[in-house]
Order: sequence, then C-alpha cells, then structure tokens
Amino acid sequence: MFPLFDVSLLSIANELRSPALDFSFALLTWFGSLWLLVPLSELLILGWRGRDRFAAWQVALSLLLASGLAYLVKYLVGRERPDLFLPLVAMPADAAFPSAHSAQVAAWALAVFLIVPPRWRWKVGSGLALLVLGVGFSRIYLQVHWPTDVLAGYFSGVLAVLLVVALRRLLAPN
Repeated sequence: MFPLFDVSLLSIANELRSPALDFSFALLTWFGSLWLLVPLSELLILGWRGRDRFAAWQVALSLLLASGLAYLVKYLVGRERPDLFLPLVAMPADAAFPSAHSAQVAAWALAVFLIVPPRWRWKVGSGLALLVLGVGFSRIYLQVHWPTDVLAGYFSGVLAVLLVVALRRLLAPN
C-alpha cells in the first residue's frame, strides 16, 4: 500500500533505536513545532536591526503560511500515520500528510536564510540545513510520519516562503 521507500526508511529508523537516540530525536523534533518557532520568530522581529524591518516579518509570515498549508492538505488528504512499529512519542491525532513539523521548520529556516547577510550565509545556512534534516528525520525515527510526509512537508514549507517572497515583491514600492 505504501511505497517501498517509506517502509524501508521506517524499518531502518526502527533498527537504529537506542535510549540516547530516542531522547535526542524526541527533543530535536520540537524544533519543528510552532511552540518553539513562533517565539523564535518574535525574537527575530523584535531584535532585527537591519534596514528592512519587513525581512523579519517575512520569517513569521512564511512560518504561519507553511503551517496553514500543511494543515489544509492534512485535512484534504487524510493519510493515516504509520503503524509498522511502535511510535516513540504520543501519536498525533491529525492526519500524517504532509508533516507540519517538516513544513514549519523548512519554511522558518529558508526564510531566515534569505534575510541573513551574505557574509554569514554559508555558516548559518549549514546549521539551518542540518536543523531541517534533523527535524525531518526525527519525525521518521519517532515513527509518527512516513518519509514521503516529511518530503511533502519540506516542499510545502519552501512553497510558503516562495509565496511570501512573491507577495512581498508585489507589494514593495519600486
């Protein structure tokens, strides 16, 4: 019923289980949560000292749009969560597709990357990429998402940022 890719990666994640990884991924997964990303976005808005004050708002708007898109698609698709192995955290009540954590962290990270001064982009971008990949893998490791849910989450997060950037360009005075 599900692609071999999904089943294979969930099986690999299950075989990697250890108490240290269980704890680490249960903690890391929170970096895709609105409970953490919204306050981080607020801190960016309050602390942004760049000449373009809307840049920090772009992060928050991208995050919220990514979340909204993810939950809309979850409602429309209604894909069941994996049940091949026992999940390591409480199974979320909503549908699996796409992963909202993955969408949210991808949107937040890409939006932050776009406002970082060019001289810092390599260092900041590397850290953000590791964060996005880590959160996505945490959802698979914890057995609460199919890998294709995570990939679709990444896609919707990037789409949200592109939409916010396009809207900003439309509304920005030339």
